[in-house]
Amino acid sequence: MYVINAVNVRDALPKAVRYLLQLGIKEETRYGDVWASRGPVCIHYHIPKQHVLVNPVRDANPFFHLMEAIWMLAGRRDAAFLDNYIKDFGKKFGRDGIIWDAYGYRWRYMFGDQLAEIIAQLKQNPATRQCVLQMWNHDLVTNDAKPCNLVATFRIRNSLLDMTVFNRSNDLVWGCCGANAVHFAIMQEYVAAMVGIRMGEYHQISTNLHLYIEHVKLFQKRMKLLNLSENLYVELKTPFYEEAVPLVHYPESFDNEVLEVMEIIDDINKGKPVYEESITNPFLKDVVLPMAHAHKFYKTRMTAQALIEIENVTAEDWRRAGREWIKRRTSVRVTEDAYDQSV
Repeated sequence: MYVINAVNVRDALPKAVRYLLQLGIKEETRYGDVWASRGPVCIHYHIPKQHVLVNPVRDANPFFHLMEAIWMLAGRRDAAFLDNYIKDFGKKFGRDGIIWDAYGYRWRYMFGDQLAEIIAQLKQNPATRQCVLQMWNHDLVTNDAKPCNLVATFRIRNSLLDMTVFNRSNDLVWGCCGANAVHFAIMQEYVAAMVGIRMGEYHQISTNLHLYIEHVKLFQKRMKLLNLSENLYVELKTPFYEEAVPLVHYPESFDNEVLEVMEIIDDINKGKPVYEESITNPFLKDVVLPMAHAHKFYKTRMTAQALIEIENVTAEDWRRAGREWIKRRTSVRVTEDAYDQSV
């Protein structure tokens, strides 16, 4: 097994790209040719709380990443919500308005509320090694429901919550060091906070880690557009990390507020008036909701208002990511197709 030790996702992405370009095997897939790992790969995140990507070559969509993470914590699987952040997401990855392999729904409903059970188990016995979060269900396997991430395990070490996620097939750019690094780290932080401890380390083990050749070409196009060097490893590196805000401040109200925040965001996206004063957890009130408002302004072509609203986000990492993502889309230099898709 090849191990990539990384401080955070910003450190992991260039290291994993370099590994696959240097040692990967070219393979054909149904979505295009890839450079694939020769065997299982483990990415070891030492500080998984640092999971917000800001690199202009990667061009991750912070609004999609954050909103999908909260959508998962709420246990939802409706495609319409995600369509607000990625055009035709449901058409590409779902059927009949449902994302059939939605992780959050599987966490919360597939075998009961697995997250609640794991939290209770860890509280009762901090030394347990039996906390397993199941995402693969043989009875539900169809062409629409074959999740890439299969199982997550949790263990408390040195009073910190460590997590290991096992994955069968992992797209490095849009999955592993993209959405997965955000969603699973947020889920890990949620479990840790509800248990009453801090996050530890996060291991992502992928049987097949792969890099689409089209993604490499897209990165190269962006590097040329931004007048950067031709060294992809160097240009994907983002060493500095901004201040982050804790996910959970009031554990006793957090679950209910997640559901309420999702309803508020639904109304924001529909252009309805909203009432936000009942939300007390700072991350939900001062990070998630301003991000939702800023994105709505952006979608309705009110760019100046979007850039004003994004400054209300109290988490420096999400604020920077949102601001830079919007500015890239309003710059003359990025009107080409190099920035058409952002996940």
